[in-house]
Amino acid sequence: MNEILILEIGDQKYGIDFHDPFFFLIRDLLYESTWEVFAADLTNKAHVERIHKLQEIENKTGRISGSLFLPISTLEIKSYFKELDLNPQKLKHATPEGFYELAQDEAESEEIDEAMNLMDFVIETWPSYAKAYELKGTFLIEKGAQEEGIALLKKSIEIDPTLAEAYSELGQAYYNLEDYDKAIEYWKKELEYTPYDKFAYFMIANAYRKQGKIGSAIETLKKFVSEDKKSILARYELMDLYNQMEEYELAKEYEDQILKMTPYYPGDIEPWAKVLFKNERYEEVIRVVEDHIQKYPIDAHFKILLVVPYAKSGRYNEAREILNEFKDQKDWYYYGKKELFESNLSKEELDLCGIR
Repeated sequence: MNEILILEIGDQKYGIDFHDPFFFLIRDLLYESTWEVFAADLTNKAHVERIHKLQEIENKTGRISGSLFLPISTLEIKSYFKELDLNPQKLKHATPEGFYELAQDEAESEEIDEAMNLMDFVIETWPSYAKAYELKGTFLIEKGAQEEGIALLKKSIEIDPTLAEAYSELGQAYYNLEDYDKAIEYWKKELEYTPYDKFAYFMIANAYRKQGKIGSAIETLKKFVSEDKKSILARYELMDLYNQMEEYELAKEYEDQILKMTPYYPGDIEPWAKVLFKNERYEEVIRVVEDHIQKYPIDAHFKILLVVPYAKSGRYNEAREILNEFKDQKDWYYYGKKELFESNLSKEELDLCGIR
């Protein structure tokens, strides 16, 4: 490729061509931002000289991130490799982790097809990279191709039996197919490698619930509670399960534990608040929720939990302001909480809050 511009830095001039940005990108994606390792993989003298030139430029201008040259399609990546006569399979120190993360970014931008194209390229280039099969399998399941997705997830754990993400996704896939035995099997396998994975414990317990195996669900959550002393949600679930079994004294033991706790995890705030509402400890909920929102404004959605204690404290105007805010901006969230309001507020209080 002919030079397309001359870059002057002080009294030094550098020829910059169309392929220079690609070298920054490859350095960051395949070599964890390290020129030296990239250069060690190259046999083409012109490629090595290009890296030396780009290093000199960075020494004078500061670090240049390869992300500046995104977005880039898989087709373009393949095209650049071909134009440069650069075979990624022969780059022995290159790792595809950067491409894996790039595919995740594409998926977050709802570019699932492009993310899968990128994983196809990774599988073609690094066929023993298990995470590529895992990620593509996850994408296929999201698109409704359950059988094909499950096959790729199983392939990923054939290559790497410790790949916890694949066990997690297989558990979810079989759960969605209502094959609860297999879902439980894979989530338990996941716990062998990530023993403190809260999600797996809760999903195993939920799968047992679906099967009507309440005792097994309880044992699963009791094991989790023994390992996580701060989890209110697990205790809340145990309280609910014991109530279902009409074991009211055991349910009360977990309720009493919750009443002595303060939420540590954001996801514990709502179940904690429900227990405190039942016990008419409204001021405590106001204090904890207001303090949490002040510290973590990103969790402003917890404001809706203040409607009940505000109403109980006669602060109806503040309760209505919160409700109006959610009706205008997050009506789906508001309507999802109507049962919470109706089970804790009298008809008069509901009317004064404007809840219909």
